[in-house]
Amino acid sequence: MKKTVAALAVLSAVAGAAHAQSSVNLYGLVDVFVGKSTSEITLGSSVAKTDPGTSLTSGGLNGSRWGLRGSEDLGGGLKANFQLESGFNADTGNSADAGRLFNRTSKVGLSGGFGSVEFGRQYTHMFLLVDGFDAQGTSTFSATSAIFGPAALSSVMMSPAYRRDNMIQYTSPDMGGFTAGLQYALGENGAPGVSAGRAVSVSAGYANGPVAVQGVYESVKGVGSGAATAKSFGLGASYDFSVVKVLAQIVNQKDGLVNGSEEAGYVLSAVVPVADSGSVHLGLGAQTVKASATGIRYAKNSSAGVEYHHNLSKRTTLYAGMTRLKFELESTVSASVKDRAYGLGIRHKF
Repeated sequence: MKKTVAALAVLSAVAGAAHAQSSVNLYGLVDVFVGKSTSEITLGSSVAKTDPGTSLTSGGLNGSRWGLRGSEDLGGGLKANFQLESGFNADTGNSADAGRLFNRTSKVGLSGGFGSVEFGRQYTHMFLLVDGFDAQGTSTFSATSAIFGPAALSSVMMSPAYRRDNMIQYTSPDMGGFTAGLQYALGENGAPGVSAGRAVSVSAGYANGPVAVQGVYESVKGVGSGAATAKSFGLGASYDFSVVKVLAQIVNQKDGLVNGSEEAGYVLSAVVPVADSGSVHLGLGAQTVKASATGIRYAKNSSAGVEYHHNLSKRTTLYAGMTRLKFELESTVSASVKDRAYGLGIRHKF
C-alpha cells in the first residue's frame, strides 16, 4: 500500500511538472460603439451627400476577436509556440471573414536564445509600424486608418497589407533594446516557376526607456507573369515625456509600374494622460500621390482624429472618438470626398 501511494505521488508530481511546461490560453476582446458617419462627394459642380444614420458597429478601437495561444517547454531554453486568432462582428455575431476560420492569425513556430521562427498567416512589419507609431493605433477614428487603411478611398491610393498568408518570419532576440526581423511570404499565386505574390520584408528597431524607433523595407511581387514589384519604406519614432507621448511615422510606396504611382504620407500623434484612469489620443496626417514617370501630383488626402479613453479597469474601457478625412483628386475635373465619423463605445478584454 505504501509503495502504491508513493508511486501515485511520483506520477502526480511528474504530471504536474509536465502540465507546468505547457500552456494553452483562451483570450480575446469585444468592442462595439454607437456612432454615425457621413460623406460628401464633389465632382465638378455636383455635390452628393450620404447620411446612413446612427448605427451600432463592431470594432471602434480594436477589431473584436477571440483566440488560442500556447507554448510547450522543450527543454534547453527551446519552446514550441502557436497562435490561432479569429475576428468577428460583435454587433451581429457573424464572422469577420466567412471564408476563413482564423482570419487574423494562424501560426506555429519555435523560440529560444536565437529569437523566434514562425510559420503561417501573420502581421506584416509595415502594419506593426503604422499601428505602433500612432497614438490611436489603427482604430476607426485614427489618422493612420484614414491615410494607410485597407479600405482606401480610391484605387489610386495604395495601402500596406495588414497580414500575409504563407509567411516565414524570423525575429531576433532583444539585444540591449535593438531587435531585427525578416519576413518571407512564399509566392503561391503564379504558374510553375513564377513566384507571383512573393513578399520580402526586413525590419530593425530600438526601444529602450522613453525612446522607440523602427524602420521597415518591403518588396512585393505582383500577381501574374511579368508583373511589377511594389516597394515600400516606413520609419516610425516616439518619445514618452510622461506628461505626453509623441509619435511620428512616414511611409513611402511605389507600385513599380512603368506608368505607375508613388505615394508618400505621414502621421503625427500624441497621447496625453488625464488623471489616473483617462487619456486623450489625437493625431493628424497627410498623403500625396504622384506619377512615377513625371513626378506630377494628382491626388492627396488629409485626416485628423481624436479619442478619449476612460479605463474602468485593466480590462474594460469606455471611449469616445471622432475623425475627419478629405480626399482630393487633382485632374481635369476636380473631385473630392469628405468623410466624418464619431461614436461612443466600450471595449472589454478577456
